[in-house]
Amino acid sequence: MSITGYVRNNAERFRIVVGMWIVVGFGGALLFGSFGLMLVTGTGVFADKAVVDPGLEFSPGQEVAVDDGVGPGNFMVLATPATVDLGTVECAWKSRVYSTGEQREGRLDIAHPDGVAETLTTYDATPRSFVPLAATRNTEWMEPDLLTCTGEGVESFAITSTDGVLTDGFRFGAGALLLVLAPVVFGLGLVALHFTRKWHQHGMFPAPPVPAYYPPPAQQPLPPGHNPFGPPS
Repeated sequence: MSITGYVRNNAERFRIVVGMWIVVGFGGALLFGSFGLMLVTGTGVFADKAVVDPGLEFSPGQEVAVDDGVGPGNFMVLATPATVDLGTVECAWKSRVYSTGEQREGRLDIAHPDGVAETLTTYDATPRSFVPLAATRNTEWMEPDLLTCTGEGVESFAITSTDGVLTDGFRFGAGALLLVLAPVVFGLGLVALHFTRKWHQHGMFPAPPVPAYYPPPAQQPLPPGHNPFGPPS
């Protein structure tokens, strides 16, 4: 195969790849934009979870061990009924007694956690409504080992894991990244479409020059009586 033929074959393959980028660009922009918007707003398949399974329920004033209700990781405190006034609720925690004899104490910040539904229901046959009171973030869960909560009108408290319930920063970060990538991928699709149209109209390579046509020289008339095929005179 000549060099020209080799280059043209590879160019045709490249043209097919560029044509595929039209589909990838426009389709990818649509997917990235849709999923990015759902991730950022917490809608669709990424909606905030509103149904929970309380890992441990306890009465007001009762001291409970956090790890009896949830495994290692961030946890959330709930209260029922859902009409409880958060301003009357207090939750105090204690750490385990360390080898040094020290035992740390503190209080949870009572406030509706961001990214959580206003009320949560249980998986029970007769669902009950709980109101989220507080949630730990990052490494805040590492010290509280014992928990005691009180509040006016509270029938019971509950501790549940924040996994799948509390919206974390990763979801927002991933959504923002997809929203940024959507116009970039769309732009690549437009560039691919532009070059495909250009090549369709003008060809990928300039047409080779057409050689000039020179007609054969005109036959000169022979002098009278001259026979070129006859014997020499």
